[in-house]
Amino acid sequence: MIGQAQRLSDLVKNQKKKYEDSKKILAVASGKGGTGKSFFIINYAYQLSQMGKRVLLIDLDSNLSNIDVMLNLSSEKTIDDFFQSRVLFNELPIEVRPRFDLIFGDSGKLNHSENRREMVDYLFTNIRNISDNYDNILIDTGAGIQAETLHLLSKADLITLIINPDPTSVMDGYALTKLFINEFGLREISVVVNKCEDSDEGKLSFDNLNRASTHFLKANLKYLGFLNYHHNVYKTIKEQTLFSEEYPDSEICDQLKEVANKLSLQQN
Repeated sequence: MIGQAQRLSDLVKNQKKKYEDSKKILAVASGKGGTGKSFFIINYAYQLSQMGKRVLLIDLDSNLSNIDVMLNLSSEKTIDDFFQSRVLFNELPIEVRPRFDLIFGDSGKLNHSENRREMVDYLFTNIRNISDNYDNILIDTGAGIQAETLHLLSKADLITLIINPDPTSVMDGYALTKLFINEFGLREISVVVNKCEDSDEGKLSFDNLNRASTHFLKANLKYLGFLNYHHNVYKTIKEQTLFSEEYPDSEICDQLKEVANKLSLQQN
């Protein structure tokens, strides 16, 4: 009996170590809406799939999910069906592109009676259970500083913050970072600056955020890079098409690939 208990304990430890070492699960966040967080994560997922990675994207913006709208897709099964025990978690992923699966979110679900933190814990247990099927698991969270979002971020292996160059976005990004660190302690947080005029604007925005974070929070953030502002981004969002498919040779796609390469180093 003791030997069986020891083997079970070792198995649990080995599984935990495997999950800690894998760093497969990346959650993206933003301190405010409108930063282009969902645009980034959709196109980042696509770029990874084009690099031969098996990718799962999960839309966990619990009240304003929009990835299905941005891709002009619909599904009979959403994350809410899982929480309501209508489907199993492994029934949710839908292949939307080769090597690119999506779990659809569900907007307007404000009436969950369950404890939100317990729901997130239960969800991540199921995510870990299917993680061997994928090289990367990406999570789009809700914008803002809600307690549910902060707890969700704490369960991910990697956290990437999306900000814009304007001072309000930088300050909102700082506020999210501060609340998260105060609640869950120091964690490695990386930053992508979206909607930039050029590389100098992206770096300056990051430096302003990182300076405040380093000074007041003793947290040194990591700069992943920037994405240009371009009217074609808005065009593809309005037309519900995937930017990376429509403009594969664009500077923005090159910038997404550079971010993907830097993030891959963090996974190892």
